[in-house]
Amino acid sequence: MRYLILLFAAVTLVACNRGKQTMLPDSGGRPYEVVVIGDSDSILYKVLSAPVGSLPQPEPAFDVSMNTSMNATLRLARNIVVVEIDAKLNQIKVKYERNVYAEPQMIVHISTPSMKVLRQAMRFQDAADKMRNLIKRNEMKNAIMRLEHKHNTKLEAEVLQMFSIDMRIPADMQASRKGKNFIWISNDSPTAMTNICIYTSENRDSVMQTNIKGETDDMYMTTVEGSVARTELTVDGNVRTVCRGLWEMYGDAMGGPFVQHIIKRSDKQRTIVAEVFVFAPGTKKRNLLLNTEAALYTIQPKQNNKWKTEKSAWQ
Repeated sequence: MRYLILLFAAVTLVACNRGKQTMLPDSGGRPYEVVVIGDSDSILYKVLSAPVGSLPQPEPAFDVSMNTSMNATLRLARNIVVVEIDAKLNQIKVKYERNVYAEPQMIVHISTPSMKVLRQAMRFQDAADKMRNLIKRNEMKNAIMRLEHKHNTKLEAEVLQMFSIDMRIPADMQASRKGKNFIWISNDSPTAMTNICIYTSENRDSVMQTNIKGETDDMYMTTVEGSVARTELTVDGNVRTVCRGLWEMYGDAMGGPFVQHIIKRSDKQRTIVAEVFVFAPGTKKRNLLLNTEAALYTIQPKQNNKWKTEKSAWQ
């Protein structure tokens, strides 16, 4: 039973960041693609390809490819998980390193006494969740870095003026519409529309009914009943409630996923609600949603005349 306390709890977790001494090539693949090496029993394949919640159609957490050994091509993958058997170990050990052969890149090394021990560990939901979250956090960090290099400064200035927050708005989001304590920002794509809304009320349906209409005033955005999953985290003393769920247009055949961050300031000033939602009929939505969600983690509320960074959550 001693092995069942395992992964990310009683394990050794070491992060290694190699200094960039030479120019590294760009990593291959798309966000949320993972190459798994040495997973002979497909244990990690099942963990990493488990369905993502709060999407209208089933999509895996990651697009996983399986390989028995590393080669020169696989070394350039953006996310690599390597499973190694070491019978001398008495527990699973995990370490990860970034930007070894390419950039951006994460390589996760999992050393286990046996595949049986690894299988037992991954039966625990907490261990499986933390394995997925380790790679997801890295992809979110990569998306934030892309935003830092290319973003819409004009709309960022409007958000700052309206809500006293600094955040990065994706450069492809050029369209916007304002309401009372509300702004809607969009890339306005007919096939893969990504959107950011910022407002100050926690009553989502009331805000959306007023501000996001369909072709007529009788059509408006609502939250799909029973679809919302809530989690909480604290960043720099500010409590965030993260809600993931589904939206639909009342009176029209439109819908999709959304992610909402409710930020309650530690100085007891007004609550800020920031959310992203996607409308992409007939298209996979995981990457669209998660890449846009990265903007929510760049929010810096103004407090005591100083900017308090919240990016530390993804370092």
